[in-house]
Amino acid sequence: MIRTLDVYLNQTKVGILKETNGKSYSFEYYPKSKEIISLSMKDFNVVYKDKVVRPFLENLLPEGQILTNVAKIHLVSQNNPFSILSKIGEDCAGAISFTNEPSNIKTPPKELSYENFLNILNKNESGKFFYEKGMRLSLAGAQNKLSLIIRNNKYFLPNISNPSNYIIKFNNLTFPSLLINEYFSTTLAELLGIPVSKVDYKKEPYPYLLITRYDRLNNLRIHQEDFCQVLSIRPQNKYQIDGGPSFKDVSNFIKNNLKNPALEVLNLAKLLVFNFLIGNCDAHAKNISILYKEGIILAPFYDIVSTYIYEDISKNMAMSINKKYDIDSINKEDIIKEFDSWNLNGKSILNLILNEFKDIIFLTKNICIEPNEDVEKIINLIRNNLEKLTM
Repeated sequence: MIRTLDVYLNQTKVGILKETNGKSYSFEYYPKSKEIISLSMKDFNVVYKDKVVRPFLENLLPEGQILTNVAKIHLVSQNNPFSILSKIGEDCAGAISFTNEPSNIKTPPKELSYENFLNILNKNESGKFFYEKGMRLSLAGAQNKLSLIIRNNKYFLPNISNPSNYIIKFNNLTFPSLLINEYFSTTLAELLGIPVSKVDYKKEPYPYLLITRYDRLNNLRIHQEDFCQVLSIRPQNKYQIDGGPSFKDVSNFIKNNLKNPALEVLNLAKLLVFNFLIGNCDAHAKNISILYKEGIILAPFYDIVSTYIYEDISKNMAMSINKKYDIDSINKEDIIKEFDSWNLNGKSILNLILNEFKDIIFLTKNICIEPNEDVEKIINLIRNNLEKLTM
């Protein structure tokens, strides 16, 4: 049995996705296609098979319990990305959409009343996975979040002809300060000149993060893909120790494929140092993406969180530094040697970054946020890790 889904970039049909006997996937471009959906599928004349197509699809989907919940809602298997995308694939990350509905039919977005929006926040705040009919839950990752259109203080549910422009990230009862942690860490990175997603912390009436989508411009989707998609790595293998990409892999790919490789490799190096300073041990390759915008560039960095401050979370880095994973064992020489392995002058690059980060402790005072014990832990961790790099 063969099932198919049309694949669009914005409103343009670019190819067809096929599922055979519920087991394997293939993708081929339409003859007149001029835009690729992935750097892992660059040849318009090739029929791409399961080995490449499956990782690309799986990395578009939520992970873990969120994926389980979405599959239950739609009565499909969580192990079948085709079935899930047939239900929620109209507003994915980037410009890609999956549907068998004609794209030339402009369906207006459904308005979500403010009362219903508050209800969604309330239910997710209480730890329940709440789903409003028509909600798009196709955002990748393991955290509970929702894509929405917000215009003139009104809320709408996106569809194929009306892309979302914001992401709502809900509170996490296991780690109640996680939203503040992400807001603080991301804002600090921005103050240091690291390109990051725009994140706002909203406390009332229920805490949530409001994230401006960098892959949207007015009513257009801008295509993107993460480095697991680019390198055909399945999401369960996103950590380097499980076969996922290393920093060197990402650096090499940037040098060979991106518009301004010298600048982008430097931004990657800044991210590595910053993640080390704040203890972001969960910074894997799915948290680094490329953006198809006037050439191929690195997307703003996202999901920046100090995981080190939480006792029950691993202190091993998702991507090794000089082949070391344990963050407590990593020192200045390891970072220099890691940069050396990218064919950079490691010592010069680290000194350049540390000079740009010299005011990092002072800048923490410029972040408007309520007093918080975990924020103080992050600041103290930065002090300690900075000392390791400046000794």
